[in-house]
Amino acid sequence: EVVTIDVLATKSLIETTHVYLDVRTVEEFQKGHVDAEKVINIAYMFNTPEGRVKNPEFLKEVSSLCKKEDHLIV
Repeated sequence: EVVTIDVLATKSLIETTHVYLDVRTVEEFQKGHVDAEKVINIAYMFNTPEGRVKNPEFLKEVSSLCKKEDHLIV
């Protein structure tokens, strides 16, 4: 189930039970990201000379770092 929540609710959840999955590029993540213990950066898209392309390993990478029962905020 996908639910939209506001910033305050997000902050509360990542301080307690949820994992924040940041799907921006590594470069974007390094420029600034949420300061929380449970933050994972897995890029959904990569920048290439031809433009942005989807990360073909995205689901595999998420599955290797997150458990099925984890609650994710993306």
